[in-house]
Amino acid sequence: MQLKELSGSQLHQAYVPAQATLGTDDNWPVFQAPRALTVTAVTFVPSDAITANATHYSIYTLTRYTAGASGASVATRSWVATNSVASTPEALTLSGTAANLVLAAADTLEVVKTHAGNGLVIPDGLLVVTYKFS
Repeated sequence: MQLKELSGSQLHQAYVPAQATLGTDDNWPVFQAPRALTVTAVTFVPSDAITANATHYSIYTLTRYTAGASGASVATRSWVATNSVASTPEALTLSGTAANLVLAAADTLEVVKTHAGNGLVIPDGLLVVTYKFS
């Protein structure tokens, strides 16, 4: 079977390492599109529990990068008010801008960690991107 013959939902899984240093932003490349596609869902499975904090929190943003253009938010997860349970998949919120979910061949996705206050320690985990080829 050739790549062009695949239909339906496809999954890409990527390991996201822990970021244990408070107050540190970071980013991890996790995917390069083999051809044009649309992201339909994103989940994160943390290896340990995460306790939300309204003052000192972290945000994961799955960001699409196209050569020669600035990044666009595909999906986000904030630990301002909602905790995470260890080894439990949780959906990231997809962008409301449909164009942000569309990747051209060779576009990349990166997990970008930002923080407010002192931030939070985020354990390592599994990121699952569900998509359909265009």
